[in-house]
Amino acid sequence: MITVTVAPPFATIQDLGRTGYRDSGVPVSGVADRDSALTLNSMLGNQHGAAMMEWAIAGGALRFDTGCTVAVGGAVAECFVNGKAMNPFVPVEVGAGGELRVDRIVGGRFLLVAVRGGINVPVVMGSRSTLLSAALGGLEGRRLRNGDRLLIGDAFASPNGMTRTFVHAAPSGTIGVIRGPQAHLFDEHAWTTFLNADLSVSRASDRTGYRLEGIEIRHNGDATLPSEPTCVGAIQIPGGGAPIVIMNDGPTVGGYPKIAVIRTSCLSRFAQLAPVEKVRFALDE
Repeated sequence: MITVTVAPPFATIQDLGRTGYRDSGVPVSGVADRDSALTLNSMLGNQHGAAMMEWAIAGGALRFDTGCTVAVGGAVAECFVNGKAMNPFVPVEVGAGGELRVDRIVGGRFLLVAVRGGINVPVVMGSRSTLLSAALGGLEGRRLRNGDRLLIGDAFASPNGMTRTFVHAAPSGTIGVIRGPQAHLFDEHAWTTFLNADLSVSRASDRTGYRLEGIEIRHNGDATLPSEPTCVGAIQIPGGGAPIVIMNDGPTVGGYPKIAVIRTSCLSRFAQLAPVEKVRFALDE
């Protein structure tokens, strides 16, 4: 059992997401930084889809009422177990009564806190992921609060212990994109502007979508089109011209023209961009 003694401003339970329901309007949800989640579960000996805490904005603290193995990754944060500094992507044994404290997040956006066995909350529509907009999944469909108690599960993939420990090295550089379904509505000037601008992630960004600031892109067509299916990573251009990137809890359909889509291999890195952080896109032909 894990007790949330000091809840951060934003923390939810997430796994790899809810698939097979987008045609019913249900977003995939799941961890924003999938690469880090897979790394943590692998090194803890968990099943790939074991649930964990996704933690953002500020610090907080957990108490482990039973002994367990814990690891953190994703965002860069000042983390301590029983007062001792904790390195990212390094499993740590914590005895009963031990405390994990996060003082602050110093880089990136989402800190992932994983335990061996995963977090055991009810499976809803095939996933333990939280979708706040629908109060679905996770712990009662909401953010974690002071006093919440979380069961440790048995989502083990390696019955004899943890898999080998390895270093998680986040890639750097530009974010790769492919042409979107309405790429033809954007002329050469629009594409040059889009691919040569240093964009900033707006503070008005969340798990639904990231707004990007720094350019206005115009296209040859209506600002809104008939709604059509969309996906995580789709870059929409609304009437105002400032791009919006659909994220894990974003809508399943949209009518804004989509100039490009972020490559799956770059989604985790993009998701870790903090507000006001800069980003540049590169087109993969």
